[in-house]
Amino acid sequence: MTDFADHEQPAVSQRVAVALAGVRDRRERWSRRLRPVLGVVIATILVATLRGKPAPGWTGPHLGVTIALAGCLLPMLWAIAHRSWPLDSMLRTATMSLVIGAFGVALAALQPAGISALPASVSIMVGFFFLPPRRAALIAAVVGAGLVAAMLASGSTVLNAVTDLLFCGVLGVMALCMIQAGRNSDRAELLLAQLEDARAAEAEAAALAERTRIAQDLHDVLAQSLSGLAIQTEAARRLARRGQSGEDLTDLLDRCAKLAKEGLTDARRAVGALRGDAVATLDRLPELIERYRGDLELDATLTVSGTRRDLPGEAGLALYRGAQEALTNAARYARGSQTLVTLRYEQDATVLTVEDRRTKEDGVEPAGSQAASGIEPAPIVYGSGLGLVGMRERLAEVGGTATAGPTREGWIVRMEIPA
Repeated sequence: MTDFADHEQPAVSQRVAVALAGVRDRRERWSRRLRPVLGVVIATILVATLRGKPAPGWTGPHLGVTIALAGCLLPMLWAIAHRSWPLDSMLRTATMSLVIGAFGVALAALQPAGISALPASVSIMVGFFFLPPRRAALIAAVVGAGLVAAMLASGSTVLNAVTDLLFCGVLGVMALCMIQAGRNSDRAELLLAQLEDARAAEAEAAALAERTRIAQDLHDVLAQSLSGLAIQTEAARRLARRGQSGEDLTDLLDRCAKLAKEGLTDARRAVGALRGDAVATLDRLPELIERYRGDLELDATLTVSGTRRDLPGEAGLALYRGAQEALTNAARYARGSQTLVTLRYEQDATVLTVEDRRTKEDGVEPAGSQAASGIEPAPIVYGSGLGLVGMRERLAEVGGTATAGPTREGWIVRMEIPA
């Protein structure tokens, strides 16, 4: 009875390990329950042989009956006494099955009127219980052929020989069905443990994806407000240091209060979107750009081309959040430059680009000239470095792509979602 539970297993989860242990315990209990049954079979064979003719003895045919009886019973007695029979050795089990079968055939030839089929049937059942089906079938064929030949040679009728053969065959099929049912039960238990592992892994992955989505939403929502607050607060500090506490400082503080309120509003919208409320779409893109123009003093313009189409909620939100991240980065790192936001509805895709154009006339050196002169840009607010990563992940979830890189005049972010 060899199967997956009898071989060394690779590293498995705790659930699978418990299931494997249960399979082994169940097989050991089943093997222990076979011992009393085998004892009853031994007693039956012994009583029937002692009452048969010729009876066991020490001379002539009687001695042959004694040897055949001992050859049948001793392996069975050894099996009962052996602690781990027969799961410890396939070769030992096959040898024992053949020995019982051979002496059973000899006993059938010497006592054709006795229970000649019982030892042979025990041999066949042991094979099907504890050996692979092909080997068990080979042993059954050898023992069955020997039984029929022995009975016919001893003068039994063909009907009796066929009847005993069918009896052995029925017991062999019954053993095969029993062992197959046990294996199916073992497999079902292991598959159930693996299914529970898969469900736990899926739930963990879903929780991780949800945490990632929440982190992305909070990053996108709060980046604009906090960046604006940092910029306006820095300006207010500079005015305060200069002793200018008039209307300019009051205006800056009013802007800070407005940005804080807008940040709270956006945070509430993000939480609502997580609960299933309506999410931001590209229809709010003009409002978003206007807020950046007023709150972060970003010179941003929007251009829309092509025939407008409705995008799925998650796709429109991905583009909207991507534009928000790109505009926040522009306010951080490219203040004073011109930011061009272009939304194009192409035939097979929706493309959104955010490009910073920095020129000497604007008072801001292009990135290339700054690097050449050894001057490092000094943005007021530094980001976490995760915004572009989150942008790419969000667009990838809806089948889109996001790229970012330098241009001759500055920097460009390109987002695309297939139509």
